[in-house]
Amino acid sequence: MTADRILQERVLAALEFDPLDPAVIGVAVTHGIVALHGTVPSTQLRLAAERLAQGVPGVRAVANDLQAAQTTTNQPDDQVIAEAAANALTWYRAVPRDTVQVTVRDGWVTLTGTVSRISERGAAERAISRLRGVRGISNAITVSAEPETPGSWQR
Repeated sequence: MTADRILQERVLAALEFDPLDPAVIGVAVTHGIVALHGTVPSTQLRLAAERLAQGVPGVRAVANDLQAAQTTTNQPDDQVIAEAAANALTWYRAVPRDTVQVTVRDGWVTLTGTVSRISERGAAERAISRLRGVRGISNAITVSAEPETPGSWQR
């Protein structure tokens, strides 16, 4: 059995330990690069599958081509999603005010702007990741270099 085939089986096994149905998720592996494809019920499960695949030893990268099933009933439009995302960023204390901008197209959210810490970049994504209607997130937030304080490089 090849190394890629073994890795594929390990990724499939990892997907069985979550509320995911590995029978509907296709997993292809080439040179340690994992490609996930298929349709899952929600964006949260799409992201969970990606995290599980990334956690398997030997995985070099993950291409997450999973689609979150979109229900046409009660699906908020882009304006509603954009407003909810802007509010979430305002209310989430870990994200500095007025540093992140939101663009929404077909349920896909793009975050832009500049923050001073990598933790703030991740916090912005977490703030909107569970909003209803969000199909995916593209985090294009830039992290500016944190200012060095005198003596911070010394112990």
